[in-house]
Amino acid sequence: MAAWASFVMVVGRLTLLLFLFAVATPSHALRFSIAAAPPFVYIQVGTGDLATYGLFGGPSSQVDEVSFPIPAGVTAGDGTEIIGTPVMPIAFLGYSGGNQANYQVTIDSSSGLISENNDVIPLSQIRWTTQDGDIPGGQFTGSPNQFLQQYNLRGRRSRGIVDYLTFIYTNTIVPQAGTYRGRVTFTMTLL
Repeated sequence: MAAWASFVMVVGRLTLLLFLFAVATPSHALRFSIAAAPPFVYIQVGTGDLATYGLFGGPSSQVDEVSFPIPAGVTAGDGTEIIGTPVMPIAFLGYSGGNQANYQVTIDSSSGLISENNDVIPLSQIRWTTQDGDIPGGQFTGSPNQFLQQYNLRGRRSRGIVDYLTFIYTNTIVPQAGTYRGRVTFTMTLL
């Protein structure tokens, strides 16, 4: 006579299946098997609900904006740095699924900031600092594939990185008057 039961345990966004087999043998042995989830990556840049999902919220089509209000007395191109608002939360999470897994985060800042008159400010005019240092500070290069960070996991492991970025306009060029908008894309890849 044999009996079996199946349990599902949800840990954050990771689902593990635990199968418990009880086999009627003279030794009354129990056998446990744990099926690993497949490797995955999760990335979020911007705000959301930290309490609900364990990071900053579920998938969203919302794109957060950072603005650079020019303080009184600052002249375009004079090199006075302008701090952007708000501070932007950013989170990366990777799970190896039981094997070695390498993850890489890249940035696409190739489009630049474009005005209503199609004037362009290169995104290389913007740099960032981090609150905790878990993600390195840096400056956009204008590349479609700028390296930000890489890490690897061995065995059934996950790693999450959460930090807060403050963006700073370096103000070293004199752009044409206008309102400029652009988009930067962060991509996390399982290598």
